Amino acid sequence: MNKPSSIKKTGYKQLSLIKKLAILLLMAVVLFIGVGTLLQTRLEQTQLILNDLTFNTIPAMTNANQSAIKSSELFSALELLTSSNTPVERRIAELEVNKKLNETQEQANRVNYSQNEFRLLKTIQEEMNNLNLLIDTKLDIADQITKKQKGLSELQYQADSVYKENTGQTPLETTQKAKWKIAFLELITLAYRVEDTDRLDELKEIKHTIELKLSHLESIVEETLPTLEKQVSPLNTAITELLMSDQGLLNLQANHLKMIGRTRGREYFIRNLISDYSNVANQFSLNKNKYLKDKILALSNGVYTQETWFIGGFILLAVMICTILALYTHAIKRLRILTRKIRNMTTEPILSHSSKDEIDELFHAFDQFSDTINTQNQRLETLSLTDSLTNIANRRAFDRRLFYELSNDRTLQIDLSVVLIDVDFFKQYNDTYGHVSGDEALQKIAMMLSHTIQNSTNLIARYGGEEFVAILPNKTAKESNLVAQNIMQAIRLANIKHRMSEISDRITISIGIATRTKGESSDIDTLMKKADIALYYSKNQGRNQATHIDDIEEMKDN
Repeated sequence: MNKPSSIKKTGYKQLSLIKKLAILLLMAVVLFIGVGTLLQTRLEQTQLILNDLTFNTIPAMTNANQSAIKSSELFSALELLTSSNTPVERRIAELEVNKKLNETQEQANRVNYSQNEFRLLKTIQEEMNNLNLLIDTKLDIADQITKKQKGLSELQYQADSVYKENTGQTPLETTQKAKWKIAFLELITLAYRVEDTDRLDELKEIKHTIELKLSHLESIVEETLPTLEKQVSPLNTAITELLMSDQGLLNLQANHLKMIGRTRGREYFIRNLISDYSNVANQFSLNKNKYLKDKILALSNGVYTQETWFIGGFILLAVMICTILALYTHAIKRLRILTRKIRNMTTEPILSHSSKDEIDELFHAFDQFSDTINTQNQRLETLSLTDSLTNIANRRAFDRRLFYELSNDRTLQIDLSVVLIDVDFFKQYNDTYGHVSGDEALQKIAMMLSHTIQNSTNLIARYGGEEFVAILPNKTAKESNLVAQNIMQAIRLANIKHRMSEISDRITISIGIATRTKGESSDIDTLMKKADIALYYSKNQGRNQATHIDDIEEMKDN
């Protein structure tokens, strides 16, 4: 009875062991399939992100940058067109402008811009055509003026011929002829000034003087002998027609000046349109950069999660395999005890297949890719904080730095001065010397300011147009006044000619200073308003001087 009972118990134990092994094997297979499926899904997601970056984001960002570059080239082409002085130069410039417009249009077609940007490009094209017509008209008027000047030379030659003809003249005729010639040459000399006149009010004064000269000339002819009057009257009529007719020199010069003004206004309007388009392209590029950075971050996090899942699954699978091996070994030991007498008993080894994936290489590639993107972002950040004309800090960099200085607990324990600088009569400078010379003057002024304010804790920035601004940490009102005097001395040493200035024949500056004293609480608007008040006080007091807001308040108290 005992023996059969023993056999049943042994069979029960063998069945339980098989179930355990089967369950462990099933769990191992399910885990392997689950981890494999997860890895496959992650790899497919990674591939989709890479495809999006490669075929969409990076090309769009590149095209946006190229659009910004093309708009900058369009500025140069516009400058070439507006500065053309002959029809040949105008045609060459027109071809260059059309070429740059077509390139900009082609570049915009590659970028996913909205309809507003394309309408802006169309507006630029239409305004360019209008500007070209204005320039063509201006050059045509200039050519007519040149012909009138040649007519003056011809009249002068005829007057000389009449004067030299002395056959049969009485002394009275000679005297009257000399008097007429002097008046005639004075009129021609005054007429030669018309072409060099660049202001309508000055042209009106010349016209009035010419009318007086013509009246004087007519009075001289009326007093001359009939024989002399017959000789000089045609010349008087000719010069009157040349100067005072509807197509005369004076009206042509007036139309030419008006056309110059219209051309300049149209040029400024087009410049603003191009600048708006360039800003849109830059903003689009920055948005794409941010999107690219976010994608890279998400991709890196996904790879890290994938690697974590892979390692965890591998460890769990290894634990299961070790458990199976332990159970298997335990079963073999028991079988050996039970089958000790069986000599030919063999066991098949468990085969293990392993393969190395490329996750580490992919991780390394993404690290390099991320480093490249970070480097590009740093370069873009530097460009966004630098003024493209003067290569010093721009308004954005100034606002950021001033906000930091005013909100930082450490800087609240020291004085802080702001120096606001404005170039005197700069609009007249641009009108007289042109915008290219104006840009060169601003670059030279920025260089002198940078050399004067060299401390690494200071900041000099272009505030807008012809305005500059400086942040002087740890500078009291007295010390900032000294810095302002040094700045004015540097600009005087720059010796930039400005014949249209009302206070000097060289470029001068006006300065306003405001200081936040140690421990005082202030914000950007309050401090800049004080500096602006001080600047306008300097201007109202005659310009070419520096004023501290404290001095104004002290005078009010007194």
